[in-house]
Amino acid sequence: MTTLHFAQISDIHISVHGDHDDMFSGRSAGFLKDIVAQLNRQDDLDFVLITGDLFDAAIQFELDSFNQVIHELKAPYYVIPGNHDRREINSAEGLTRHDFAHRFNPQYSQRPSDPKAQAGYWSLEAHPEVQLIGLDSIRDEDFGGQVDDTQIAWLQTELAQHRDKMVIVAIHHPLHKLAPIDDDPYWYRFVCDTGPEMLSLLDNSPQVKLVLTGHHHLTKVDKLGQRLHMAGPAIAIYPCAYRTFRLIRQAGDAWQLTWQTHNATDKATIAEAYETMVNTWQRVGFEADFVQEHVPIALGSDYDRTGTALLK
Repeated sequence: MTTLHFAQISDIHISVHGDHDDMFSGRSAGFLKDIVAQLNRQDDLDFVLITGDLFDAAIQFELDSFNQVIHELKAPYYVIPGNHDRREINSAEGLTRHDFAHRFNPQYSQRPSDPKAQAGYWSLEAHPEVQLIGLDSIRDEDFGGQVDDTQIAWLQTELAQHRDKMVIVAIHHPLHKLAPIDDDPYWYRFVCDTGPEMLSLLDNSPQVKLVLTGHHHLTKVDKLGQRLHMAGPAIAIYPCAYRTFRLIRQAGDAWQLTWQTHNATDKATIAEAYETMVNTWQRVGFEADFVQEHVPIALGSDYDRTGTALLK
């Protein structure tokens, strides 16, 4: 029986500036350390997927802090970039998108050399029957997302080469709207601009059965056709959590997926993160009713947090 056991960690936001806004960025390296210790106790863990925003400003201190903690992880780990993982466009300090890709993309040498080109995408065999594809959705001008034409062409070729496998796709920006805030003229950047094009491509690729995202800081599970889209919670922001998954091959091309959400820190700190999120969002101008509607989506329903699905 084919079984694959892995974890997803997202939106760590390690920061030289400490906690700020609704983010516990000054404590998140400690949260990550605790998660690594938890994962190291799981002897059958195959790999860990980190879906972007490792950092806050992508400076050397944050990189060093991350490396110091992740070095203790026993399982292999794979990383895709988030919008905080490259320096601001007008800044001379910190990692460029290519600096990040050079450090974390094992296939970096195969990517375009243009400094503005996306370079953080890769495709790896997670198991002889499972291909794991990580995409680069970040752009330099803001926190929104897109997948450029070169990467889309690469993805089309990659999917054609792995039609006989179960494919998992990881991308920092969700490909469809997840919450009412996505209709806001500013916060629509929580969703990838090229989402419709990407969804159309995936619709024509039935071997893609699971899409894992971050960025939105929500715990959400949506089924689009026969494909499951799972937005991962943030470590540094309420609900301060991460997920583990088990994939088991069923008869034919079907796979059973089970998932569980785990707290990244103690209940008192999570309660503090809840209050911080509510107060911060109201302080920047969101109505109290809107905030109270959003917070449960961040936490996720019982099914969003722990569930089972058959992927055919």
